[in-house]
Amino acid sequence: MYEEHRRPPLGAKDKSTFSKFRIESAGPWEITVPHTVYPPREDTALLGRALLRLSGRCGRAVEIGCGSGVLSILLASIGWSVTACDVNPFAVAAARGNVEKAGFADMVSIDEGGPGELGWELQKEVDLVVWNLPYLDPPEYDEVSLEHIEEASMSDIPRGWSDKLLEIMDDKLIDPSCLVVLLHRTDPDSRSKPDSWIRSGWSCRQLDSMRLADERLEVLCYWRPGAGESAMVMAECESTMDEAKRLINGGWQRVLSLSQTSGRGRRGSSWRTQEGGLACTWVLSGGTLERHSPGLIQTSVGAAVSDALGCCVKWPNDLVTEDGRKLGGVLVEGNSEDEGIRVGIGLNKRDGVIDGTTVAGWGEFVGEKTAIEVFDILDPAISSLFEEHSLAPLVEEEELVALSWKSLARSLSTGVVLKSKGLPVRAVGLSSEGHLLTEFEGLVATIDDINTLNWNPIT
Repeated sequence: MYEEHRRPPLGAKDKSTFSKFRIESAGPWEITVPHTVYPPREDTALLGRALLRLSGRCGRAVEIGCGSGVLSILLASIGWSVTACDVNPFAVAAARGNVEKAGFADMVSIDEGGPGELGWELQKEVDLVVWNLPYLDPPEYDEVSLEHIEEASMSDIPRGWSDKLLEIMDDKLIDPSCLVVLLHRTDPDSRSKPDSWIRSGWSCRQLDSMRLADERLEVLCYWRPGAGESAMVMAECESTMDEAKRLINGGWQRVLSLSQTSGRGRRGSSWRTQEGGLACTWVLSGGTLERHSPGLIQTSVGAAVSDALGCCVKWPNDLVTEDGRKLGGVLVEGNSEDEGIRVGIGLNKRDGVIDGTTVAGWGEFVGEKTAIEVFDILDPAISSLFEEHSLAPLVEEEELVALSWKSLARSLSTGVVLKSKGLPVRAVGLSSEGHLLTEFEGLVATIDDINTLNWNPIT
């Protein structure tokens, strides 16, 4: 955390301030901050803590809007070579001085400019991009007299600076494995929203968050699934699960078939892929099974799919409509002897009748999309939970349980009657194995077999 010595409010006509800045075990460093430069605050510390969570190797980092330079100093202290920038010339001068005083002048370079500025461009070989996104809206701060240079560096733009950066990152020349770490204000909404990155097919994982007065701040990281490598697409196969077993390359691997003739569901049952439907298998690393049970992986993927499509989920693995019509399912296969664990998803494109059962399709939720277009929605959603990026920390078990239960609870809220062994029960949570926790007359029981549970929508 930063140790404040003297710091005026934003817009104060005052001289430079001096403080010591530390985050956890890093620092402290003595920082000089001119009054027109954004000083280290709670959001700076939040982003700093998130950066310390990054795993793996250090390489080349870019910090946009570096302000006083404290986060560039932090990155340099853990081994990153940093190129920083700011549109405020006073910030550039202050950051250079602070970097030199901290002893990292050989690891950090600072230039004036940033996204949208003439002549500014992102280094093509960068591994990490960091930005504490500006989110101030000047009309809301009439009582604060911001100088022009402060307003330029602290205020968002109509379409959001986040979207401006996204346009830059979509340049095919940028390293496809680059990780982008952004601090967003998500409540109340700012113009720089995470939604644009997710809609553009980027994986997204939360690194940290905090409530600061009436605002919620979140540090999110983004990356391209599989470092931009496409899925294996087949015109036809018997089973994408079986095809996935034959994959030998590591990394984020997926097999998508436009026609599957011998798919399977739970306990060896058959899964007939509707014409135009989706049959796809994702291969997760063997370490995933060491960290999480198959049941929790299954409920987590079901939650990710239901969130991405807007459908409901029926424990443990069915994707359904509010009235209980099934549109798809999730299947997990693999064991400790396999190099990876396979997650298969089958989805219908449209409603109809299969083997005498009325089914639904994704058309009710996302419209007339092709199987490949639906895959492009699901791939980053699943990658966000389970892909092992070289820098992003892994998702913890508690997060997967919370995500699974949130999605399941939302589906239950649409109106479902549950009975276990003939007795009415109420779902109250999920275990770390992905088993359903139910309550009857004050007694909580764990259900690990769907065959002992009757799940009937209220119609």
